[in-house]
Amino acid sequence: MSESNYKPSVPRWVDEILLKQKNQNAFAMLGETKRWDEWKHRYSRKLKYARLNGWTIEEE
Repeated sequence: MSESNYKPSVPRWVDEILLKQKNQNAFAMLGETKRWDEWKHRYSRKLKYARLNGWTIEEE
């Protein structure tokens, strides 16, 4: 799979934040700031491609 089509899978709580950010919601990370910062740091490449190409939700 080429990187231009790579759609990472993210946890449901990350999906909710990404959707809110996409809709320019100023309170997208409300209550999740620390958890979001840790996830964002750990999965920066995943986040980059999610923003570029979209994403799927991980199976729980």
